Amino acid sequence: MMQKNTTMLLLILALLLGLVSCSDDKKKEPDASLAVALQFTLPEGVSQAELSDWSVTLTDVNTGTVHAVTTQPDSALKLSFIVPAGFYRIEAKGKMTYRNADLLTKVAEVQAHSDGVELKTQGQVATLPLFVSHVAPDPAHVAYDGFVIAEIFAAGSETPQGTSFYADKYFVLYNNTDHVLYADSLAIAESDFLTVQKSNYSPDIMSTDVAVGALYMIPGTGRDHPVLPGGKLLIVDNALDHTKANPNSWDETKANFEWFDESTNPQFSDVNNPAVADLDRIFSKTRTMWSPHTQGFKSYALVRMHAGKDDYLSNYIYHYSYHIVGATGEADMTGTAYRVPNSWVVDAVNVSVPAMFKWLVTAPNLDKGYTYWAEFGWDASRLGKSVRRKVASREKGRAVLMDTNNSTLDFEPRVVANPFHQF
Repeated sequence: MMQKNTTMLLLILALLLGLVSCSDDKKKEPDASLAVALQFTLPEGVSQAELSDWSVTLTDVNTGTVHAVTTQPDSALKLSFIVPAGFYRIEAKGKMTYRNADLLTKVAEVQAHSDGVELKTQGQVATLPLFVSHVAPDPAHVAYDGFVIAEIFAAGSETPQGTSFYADKYFVLYNNTDHVLYADSLAIAESDFLTVQKSNYSPDIMSTDVAVGALYMIPGTGRDHPVLPGGKLLIVDNALDHTKANPNSWDETKANFEWFDESTNPQFSDVNNPAVADLDRIFSKTRTMWSPHTQGFKSYALVRMHAGKDDYLSNYIYHYSYHIVGATGEADMTGTAYRVPNSWVVDAVNVSVPAMFKWLVTAPNLDKGYTYWAEFGWDASRLGKSVRRKVASREKGRAVLMDTNNSTLDFEPRVVANPFHQF
């Protein structure tokens, strides 16, 4: 009888101990919260960026509990927060502002993901790589894409006395679309290299940039200079009535813009018409007055600037070296110019001389051919001649100019120049 009672007591005690144990389990405190962080690493090709509009969720894989993080990454791309210890699936997304290889400021949507990260110690830092999910389009593209260089006149005109007159050079820009474009921040660039003299310039940047020796920009804040479909802009060297000095020239006082230089040589001073807006001089190698090459040894590009003047002059300088061989010997040479990223180029026109042509000074995706107003060196018949883009078709009376990125096909060479030509 005693043995049965003892056994019964033991069973009751075990049951009581089990109940106490279950009660203790129910009262067990949750795991302590941890101060942890996520360290994001940038996508390949991006060296510096800022993150914004960040959203992060952590889902406990074992319990399904979702924790939302409301803090934002700091300048070191680290995101700090507090969560209970656990094994988490992490989803993160936001925006990344950065400068690409062309030094253009871009905004991209990025994300980071992990199917399992164990967070278990105070101060733990988990590293997650960022992936670009979408790059925001440049809203200005629609405002600029479609401008073309319609005509270039740099040969100079001939006076009745048979002398050369060079003050009436001009460019005509044309809106080749069916919608309004804006000319603010468009710039005319002249190549630094000659199309009639080829050298092995080092470093070779032609696949990514154009080396320029002159760069003049249309001023404006973005919507100051609208150009209607089929509309033109006349940009001249001097906005003067040139017929007073040369009856064979034109009255260019009604030009839209002129370029003006503050000469450092008092013997060569530029003339300014205050009634016509000046281009902003970004850079020019000349210390007197820029005058596009009269024989057509250089090429031209229409560029949309993506940087302010100070930023451009600081970050886009181009130092190069090359080797020349001449009749009297050879030498190693160096030069300095500025570079314009190919992605900034809206239109490019290579110009040369058929009897002297050596190479194109732009990447072939910008222009695969060249046009000309002189057939050989110091061709006197070039005077009064320009290159003018052909009309490909007409849409509701508006001329659509040919634009195949091949100036050999797109331009009529050696046409009679006329800044007021109607396409």
